[in-house]
Amino acid sequence: MGTLGLVLFIVLLVAGVVSYFWVRGIDYMQKNHPDYKGEDFLNWDETETNWEAADKHVTKAAGRDGWDDNRVHTEGDF
Repeated sequence: MGTLGLVLFIVLLVAGVVSYFWVRGIDYMQKNHPDYKGEDFLNWDETETNWEAADKHVTKAAGRDGWDDNRVHTEGDF
């Protein structure tokens, strides 16, 4: 078994620990905050779609410095 067995053991151990704490967190939320539905996650307004909310934070600039006039520049232009 050797190295493969050790790697498999570590992966299963880490997955088990993560799963344990994940289930504990879900149980905690269910007991202490039963009315929480997660609707405020990411604070998106209900009137706009996910794409509209994401577009507000996108810069529409092109090129390295945000400057692009679609011209071909030669070495003498700079």
